[in-house]
Amino acid sequence: MKSRPFTRLKFSKTKHLLCKGRINGKTATLLLDTGASNSCIHTGLQDHFDLKIKGDPFNAAGAGEGKMKAVMTSKCALRLGRNFASQQAFVLLDLSHVNATLETQGAKAIDGIIGADFLKKHKALIDYAQYKMYL
Repeated sequence: MKSRPFTRLKFSKTKHLLCKGRINGKTATLLLDTGASNSCIHTGLQDHFDLKIKGDPFNAAGAGEGKMKAVMTSKCALRLGRNFASQQAFVLLDLSHVNATLETQGAKAIDGIIGADFLKKHKALIDYAQYKMYL
């Protein structure tokens, strides 16, 4: 079997899988969420990551928060691990409620979420024993 690029993962205090990445050259902490249909970035970080809006705002549904305003970004440069680079569009979404919950449980805030859109497109394999995600 051909060697595949991978990124190292770690478990947060809340038992969520996290990975470090770079979005348009800026470091990001991303939560892996196989149940999230789309990858997203916190709206407050749009300028930090130099994300460009593409399209009109729409209503998004999330677990426990009802309808939320969201907007798509144009594709941007995403880097995970040492050897994986791709172009990825994100949904800009207010993740304040997610970060507030994480912080009340002693975990650090996240910048965004890697969702099923990315995981499926790149045929991700998550190795829980080795804390690696192969892409």
